[in-house]
Amino acid sequence: MTRLLQALREAGMLLLVAAALGFIYTAATEKGMFAHLPPVPPSQTGGLLAPAMISRDQAQAYYESGTAVFVDARHEFDFKLGHIRRAINIPLRMYETKKSILDAIPKNRLLIAYCDGAECNSSIELSVKLAKDGYTDVKIFFGGWSEWTASNLPTDKTP
Repeated sequence: MTRLLQALREAGMLLLVAAALGFIYTAATEKGMFAHLPPVPPSQTGGLLAPAMISRDQAQAYYESGTAVFVDARHEFDFKLGHIRRAINIPLRMYETKKSILDAIPKNRLLIAYCDGAECNSSIELSVKLAKDGYTDVKIFFGGWSEWTASNLPTDKTP
């Protein structure tokens, strides 16, 4: 019995040390939960400027000014459950079939792509597609739906 308790204590200590080393490594390499967003200045991607990422405060300012069209990259089901008020829905995977929704929007109009938040990259991919299709002022609200709702900003649901 004493040997079993000693083995369990040693296993527990090894587990704690391994977890601590894992956290230290992840923090030192800025990976996982310690990863930082890329800087706001755009980088070159395939000959196009990658759209800039904006903060929640910037997204809110654009929303309140009415100068931007918010484009929700999430699945239609999620959009219907809730979205940024006045946003349009163009799910990333359905871009080619849904992009006609944009026909009435001038190519120089500010478009802000968003999806669920930091766990979701659909807004980044959608913004690149929008830029490739000639939209000249595209931005990414990387905090997306989760950050918007956490701040109790205007939302709608689609019946």
